[in-house]
Amino acid sequence: APEMLTMVNHAVPSVGDHPVLGIGTDVRTIFTNPSAATLQKAMGYGEVSLLNPILVHCKTSGKPFYAIVHRVTGSLIIDFEPVKPYEVPMTAAGALQSYKLA
Repeated sequence: APEMLTMVNHAVPSVGDHPVLGIGTDVRTIFTNPSAATLQKAMGYGEVSLLNPILVHCKTSGKPFYAIVHRVTGSLIIDFEPVKPYEVPMTAAGALQSYKLA
């Protein structure tokens, strides 16, 4: 949702306006360069779910999100969950380490 990213959202769209977010939106336009690079690198792994959660930051507001990646037949689905203010952000390395210990 645009409001979670602190992006400008018009109450009444103009003719010819395109939605800011939607299916097929390039993540490089939404997240910081390091975050987009991390997501792109993660897409190369066969077991991408082992890297969950992936910490990313919004380009416009700097807000942190967890990217939860799911591989389905022929596609990748990414869920974005906001990091709650009281949570200590966890990186993929921390999640993978927890998985190895389990």
